[in-house]
Amino acid sequence: MALLFFIISMILLVLYFKEHNKNKKIERDYKYINARLLDIINDSENNYILIPSDIKVVKETAKGINNLLEKFYGRQIDYNRNQKVILQIFTNISHDLRTPITVLKGYIEMLYLQSQKEDLPPVIHTTIEKMQRNSQELVHSVNSLFNLAKIQSGDMVFHIQKVNLTQVCHEIILEFYTILEEEKFHVEVNIEDKPLYANVDIEAVGRILKNLIDNAIQYGNAGKFLGISLYKKDSHIYIEVEDHGAGISEKDKIHIFTRAYTADRKKGNGLGLAISQELANSMGGSISVVSIPQKKNCIHNPIIKLEKS
Repeated sequence: MALLFFIISMILLVLYFKEHNKNKKIERDYKYINARLLDIINDSENNYILIPSDIKVVKETAKGINNLLEKFYGRQIDYNRNQKVILQIFTNISHDLRTPITVLKGYIEMLYLQSQKEDLPPVIHTTIEKMQRNSQELVHSVNSLFNLAKIQSGDMVFHIQKVNLTQVCHEIILEFYTILEEEKFHVEVNIEDKPLYANVDIEAVGRILKNLIDNAIQYGNAGKFLGISLYKKDSHIYIEVEDHGAGISEKDKIHIFTRAYTADRKKGNGLGLAISQELANSMGGSISVVSIPQKKNCIHNPIIKLEKS
């Protein structure tokens, strides 16, 4: 009886260790699968899970994941192909629209100038002024669409060179002097006289700054404040544009750089910040935003980060 009990105990012990080792191997295999999935998520290239396991459930899991990855890669290829086609169509349409709209704008300006010399009924003057204002907005929107399409399709050529950002910032803030004075903005310029240089495309940096300042004037008008700062930190140059307007909610902050997104449809087409981010990224830089709402003077602070030369 004792012998039988001993034999059964040994069999159970062997089975226990066998099952324990199997579970440990399954655990190791699944840890490996999880690690490979993290590598695949962080890797831009297409990869699959290769696991030398003789355990059926692990092999089936790896096979299922590889099937999903294959479908995902296939759809990703289709998506990228469709994106290129859409961008090309987008670029062509924007390009085709630019000429007739610019011509139309020219005729409306001529009509506007002539109307200033004529004694016309007030309603006619008002109509012509609206036509001129709307034609300017239309040309601006089409040009923005065209530029965004060129950037995203890779057709825009950037001339990266050593640029004096101190000079660029001063020149651009002067371009807004008249409108800032008319709107009674308090302006603070925190830029040292010492030149700060960065490797950038000078036209792209100018466009980014103009977009951010224009955005601050439109959306931060209530605070009547505009600040611009330029400084270096570690291996980067930073440009900050600050306003004290209504601020940006957390919900809007997530989408602020999304194409065609705007918190107020009456104040723009939502392309300015999207273009700014694309331009910054194309030069190896970035744009982030800090907003402190629920304050009397809300701080809305887009920050441009650029590589120092």
